Amino acid sequence: MNPLNPFFAIVIFLIVFGTAYLINLKYKFSNDNVRFETIDGLRGFLAFGVFIHHSAIWFQFLQIKSWELPKSNLYSHLGQTSVSFFFMITAFLFVTKLLNTNKEIDWNAIFISRFFRLVPMYFVSLLVLVLIVFIISNWELKVTFTELVKELFYWVTFTIFGTPSINTYSNTSIINAGVVWSLPYEWLFYFSLPVISLLMLKKVNSIMYLIISIIFIVLFYKFKGANIHHFLSFAGGAISPFLIKYGPKKIKYDSAFFSIIILLCLASILYFPTPNSFYCKFLIIVIFNLVVLGNSIFGILKNSTLKFLGEISYSTYLIHGIILFIVMYFIFGFEKATSLSPTEFCITIFIITPLVVLASFLSYKKIEHPFMVYSKKYLRKRQNVKQELLEKQGEMYTK
Repeated sequence: MNPLNPFFAIVIFLIVFGTAYLINLKYKFSNDNVRFETIDGLRGFLAFGVFIHHSAIWFQFLQIKSWELPKSNLYSHLGQTSVSFFFMITAFLFVTKLLNTNKEIDWNAIFISRFFRLVPMYFVSLLVLVLIVFIISNWELKVTFTELVKELFYWVTFTIFGTPSINTYSNTSIINAGVVWSLPYEWLFYFSLPVISLLMLKKVNSIMYLIISIIFIVLFYKFKGANIHHFLSFAGGAISPFLIKYGPKKIKYDSAFFSIIILLCLASILYFPTPNSFYCKFLIIVIFNLVVLGNSIFGILKNSTLKFLGEISYSTYLIHGIILFIVMYFIFGFEKATSLSPTEFCITIFIITPLVVLASFLSYKKIEHPFMVYSKKYLRKRQNVKQELLEKQGEMYTK
C-alpha cells in the first residue's frame, strides 16, 4: 500500500470513525446544536482530512527531506480545501451573528469568548512544542535569553508576526506540522468584524473596537500580506447567512438532487492541484453553501459520531502534527523512519490514528470544554452585573 493511494485515506477514516464511535458510546457525548448540525458533521471530516494530508506529507518528507504538498491532488485537497472550509465556517457563524443582531453588539463578549475558545488549547500545544524543542536540544540554551523571549513572543501571538525557529532548531514548524499558519487568518477575521459590521449594518457601537480593527488589519497586511484565496474562502462563507435570511424558504436543500450536486462538485475539485484556482474555489463555495443550507449528503453529516469528531476538531487540528512528530522522531528516529517501506509507514499511521482521536477527545474534555464553560459562566455573570447596574440606574432616575 502507498500513502498516496486513496485506500490509505479510506482506511484512516474508517479507523477514526470506529474509534470515535466507541469513545462516544462510552462517554455518551452529545452535541445539542441541531440548528447547524451539518456544519458539526462537516468539521468531523475536515480535521482528520488535515491529519491524513500531513501523514502523506510526512512520508514525502522522510524520503526527500523537503516539507511540501503531497504529489496527489486528493491528498493536497484533504489539507488545503479542509482549511478553506474551516475559514468558511468561521465567516458563516459570525456573519450570521451580526446579521441576526437586533441590539448593540457586545464586542467585549465576542472577543472574550474567542479568547477562551482558542487560546488555552493553543497555549498547551505550544508548551508541548517548546518542551520537545528543548528535549531535542538536551536542555541547552543555544540562543541568548533575549532572543529566546523574542522567538516565544512570535509563537505566543499566534505566529502573526512570523514563525522563527526556537532555540535554533530548524524543524520547529514541522513539530506541529505547520498547522498554525491558518490561525492568524482566523484572528484577522475576528478583528475585522467591527469593520464588517459597519459595512453590513451601516453603524458601529464602539469606536474603540473599530480603531483596533483597522490597526490589526494594517499590521496583518504588513507582516502577512494579502492572500486573495483565503479572503475568498471567508467571503464564500459569508454568503450563506444572507441566503438563509433573505433567500427562498421553500427549496428543500436536504434532497438527493443537491446531495448529488455536492458529490459531483467534490469529484470535480480533484482535477485541480490546489484549491487556489478561482474555478475550484467556486466549486468549494457551492459545496459549503449547500451544506449550510441544510444538505447532509444523504444524511451522512447528521451522524452523531461525525458530530462528535466535529466537536473535538480544534484539538485534533492542533495536536495531530505533534503526535506524528513524536512517533517519527522519538520512537523511530528520523533515520530509521526513512527506511520504512510504504506499507510499513501506512501501518504505522493506522496504529497512530486511534491515539490521535483519543488524545483529541481528552484535550477537548480536559482543556477546551472547561474553558468554554468558564467563558459562558463569566459572560453570564458579567451580563447579570450589567443588568443590575441598569436597574439601579433606572430606580435612581425614577426617584
